[in-house]
Amino acid sequence: MMLTVLLKVSAQEKEEEVPAGWWKIPKTNARITLGGYVKFDLIQDFNPINSPSFFDVSKIPTDGSKGTNTHLQANETRLILDFRTPMGKADLRTYVEGDFYGTGGAFRLRHAYFEIGGKLLAGQYWSNFMDENIIPPTLDFEKPAAYAFVRHGMIRYKHATGKNSYLAVALEEPFINVQAPAQPGKMESFIPDLTARYRYTNHWGHIQLSAFGGFVRFRPTNGSTESTGIFGFNLSGQLNFGKKDYFLYQVIGGPGISRYRAGKFAAPDSDDNLEPIAGMGYTAGIRHFWNPVLSSLLVANYGTENNTSAQSGGDLKSTFYGAANLIWQFHKSAFAGIEYLHGGRQNKNNDAGRANRLQFSIQVDINKH
Repeated sequence: MMLTVLLKVSAQEKEEEVPAGWWKIPKTNARITLGGYVKFDLIQDFNPINSPSFFDVSKIPTDGSKGTNTHLQANETRLILDFRTPMGKADLRTYVEGDFYGTGGAFRLRHAYFEIGGKLLAGQYWSNFMDENIIPPTLDFEKPAAYAFVRHGMIRYKHATGKNSYLAVALEEPFINVQAPAQPGKMESFIPDLTARYRYTNHWGHIQLSAFGGFVRFRPTNGSTESTGIFGFNLSGQLNFGKKDYFLYQVIGGPGISRYRAGKFAAPDSDDNLEPIAGMGYTAGIRHFWNPVLSSLLVANYGTENNTSAQSGGDLKSTFYGAANLIWQFHKSAFAGIEYLHGGRQNKNNDAGRANRLQFSIQVDINKH
């Protein structure tokens, strides 16, 4: 009798076990964890840039102006709630994440989605077109300018094609950052973007090939509508070497590629007909661990735009972004680091500007285990 009771108690305790850092919600079979971090940045700009909180090279002035600026902030501080509920052999996951990069330091939504069994995802998350696993670990919040980097509303389905590979397709929020034709009218985003990716992962790292396609439409006040298609490709991946070191890379391109790097992606031609702006972006970086607690990142990114004839001379033609840092992991839940950033932009009319920044950061994680 006593043995039966002990076995039942043991089975119940085993059933209620949760991973470190998680809590079981009383009277349910669900569990929850709280995560995120507090991050402090001290930023020193040696040249003018109209982006004091992050190094957005598209905001570098090209008028030859001079100036310096110091900025202290904690806007990147992040909060995460992650819920898991058993659902057969898989989990129903509900995830919410935000930071304080909203207007005036207001709390801002980053990710909010539910995911069923690791296959079906709906909500706001990184685009299926980008490669979220190679986001360069810069102290700077912005990341490279000509790098595929966007999150928005989407519904995605992921299907395993083998032990180490999968295919994912998604319908994603359309977006308008377009120079409209000169005639009166309005731009419309009338159907969602379609994205697809294939990913293969192994001990040496991973490789991903992805693509997107979409449309934008101009509805003139008088006359028939005009639509133009946009599409692009992304080849990216990570190559591991040594114990923890790795090399990351990305090549993106296509007519309208700036749709997925937060730039203007369509404009009129000489006949005032809307056409996509073709472009390319190249990113390469290497992370090296000098010892278990000291690491460095070196990353460079270059992007170009094939401007249309109707774009203004001040429109972006090319950008460069480079970063090098040294990070000290002085505690399992905290690090301090220093980073040098250099960037530049060139306009269609060949006016150019450069900027240099030094950033010091300390980050302390919440509930790291």
